[in-house]
Amino acid sequence: MTNLERFFSRTFRPFYLLTGAGTALIGLFALFPAWAMPNIARLPYLVEYTIIIQHWGMMVGLMGLFMMGAAIFPAWRFPIALYSAVEKAGMVWLVLANVRQPFVAGFWIPFAIDLTVVAYTIGYFVYGGFEFPVRDEPPPRG
Repeated sequence: MTNLERFFSRTFRPFYLLTGAGTALIGLFALFPAWAMPNIARLPYLVEYTIIIQHWGMMVGLMGLFMMGAAIFPAWRFPIALYSAVEKAGMVWLVLANVRQPFVAGFWIPFAIDLTVVAYTIGYFVYGGFEFPVRDEPPPRG
């Protein structure tokens, strides 16, 4: 096992638990759209968009829960990591495509998290291959 393969086998679980939890917090948009829009996204809450805001919050929130599940259940890793990388790459592209718009200001933190997840997941697949499920290697003792 190479050093990078060892790195990914040691870090997948904590990385996907942490970034999955951050992603799951977007579920607040499903539960509290009138609060989440101005306080998290820094955008005005438009009641006419409540359903799409809540839908987005549910979809992204569930993605975060599934990412945390993939951290715990190695058999889930391939499909969840692949889907989350594609979904998050789409978010990165949307922010970059709209970078000159004032409404992007509320999306820089999700952009940074999503870009990190995409880069990590690409590395995971490149250095870990597609032999799944990949076993976790425990951290070194001492």
